[in-house]
Amino acid sequence: MPTTIAKPKQVIVEGNDEVRVFSALREHLGISGLQVQQCGGYSNLRRFLKTFTADSNFHEVESLAIVADADTNGSGRQQSVQDALSSVGLPVPLAPLRVTPSDRITIAYLIIPHNTEGTMLEDVCLASVSADAAMKCVDEYFECLVQEGASTPKQVWMSKARVHAFLASRDDPALRIGEASDRSIWQFDDDAFRPMRELLTML
Repeated sequence: MPTTIAKPKQVIVEGNDEVRVFSALREHLGISGLQVQQCGGYSNLRRFLKTFTADSNFHEVESLAIVADADTNGSGRQQSVQDALSSVGLPVPLAPLRVTPSDRITIAYLIIPHNTEGTMLEDVCLASVSADAAMKCVDEYFECLVQEGASTPKQVWMSKARVHAFLASRDDPALRIGEASDRSIWQFDDDAFRPMRELLTML
């Protein structure tokens, strides 16, 4: 993906939905000088960082955070993020939500969800609306599919399926996860978003 460094604080995420969620969270927290960019998918992170650090404006970057979904291998994803940072000569934090002791640039990363059950950003969003009345119906819907022997999503995609089912209860049932963040549907003050709030504020 092409890079455009326009702010001193940079957050690199996987795709466009993540850009919209983190951008909305940035606005919610009132943080200025922070730009969210996508690397076009986890597999492109190393290549993106190579282009990013070669940008003529990279010297203006004061802090950088990388965010990735755990998917089915959180520890493996963490190692890959550390390797990607090392490959371009950037300081490598030893653990998520820790910054590197560097006079030049602050580096941090976060594997989502952080220290909780789940595999991706969708789990965080769903947890933030767990008290919403529609979530009971979402649970019953998927239970009904199993009881009736109907086809169900693969387990690895279940969080995405549950997000779609939940968003189908809103005024605009065609919303995507990123668009929902623009409508203030996800509850950014909920504890589920605490690690993401911490990441942005530490930059």
